[in-house]
Amino acid sequence: MKNIKRLTYKITFLFFLFIANTKGQEIQSNAWKALFSDYSITSSRTLRLETHVRTKRFMTENDQYLIRPSLIYKLNSFSNFNIGVTRVSTNISDGRLIENNIWQQFNYIFPVKKIKHFGWIRLEQRWQKKNGSANKFGSRIRFRSGFDIPISNSLKPNPTSLVIFNEVFLLVEKNFPYTYNQNWTFIGFQKKISKKLVLFSGFQRNSIKKTDFFVHKNIWSSILFYKI
Repeated sequence: MKNIKRLTYKITFLFFLFIANTKGQEIQSNAWKALFSDYSITSSRTLRLETHVRTKRFMTENDQYLIRPSLIYKLNSFSNFNIGVTRVSTNISDGRLIENNIWQQFNYIFPVKKIKHFGWIRLEQRWQKKNGSANKFGSRIRFRSGFDIPISNSLKPNPTSLVIFNEVFLLVEKNFPYTYNQNWTFIGFQKKISKKLVLFSGFQRNSIKKTDFFVHKNIWSSILFYKI
């Protein structure tokens, strides 16, 4: 446990050192709130509904609303496959940008002693339109990789763990993930509250490539997982 705590301190220090040295033309301070509701159909199939509210200037100005229903197929104890749809409404300078997408995702977990290495690969087919304009189609692939490190006794009824991950987004061109789109880096905690509730919360840094500059978002992100 002492070695895990030392590793936790080192990871936290390196993360905030990286954030402090990252510079960009535009920096935002945002807050993300989400509720993930899960309903088990069978032992291997689960319905999930995600609802997201994202704000800029921390909680002052609306940024995005997301609704994302999905179906989760459990393949084995260490992997599952998801399919779903998403509707995204984004606040932009001249109105709202609406996106509807279909996505497919493979999730995996590799236990390494007490630490869990986790990740996913998600492919998205996206239709976007602005102020009633025609739909613009594009595809994107996302790669997430991270670690779940216990920081409390796992035998306790409601354990706590440190979670850190990085996720890279690439735009697909000519059926190949070709162009960099954005990067997410997260460090925070996962706390089991009860048999039905888990809280996931922490600091996230998003770096998004625009036409000729980058937008860097400093986000406090929180997700409440609820089993119906």
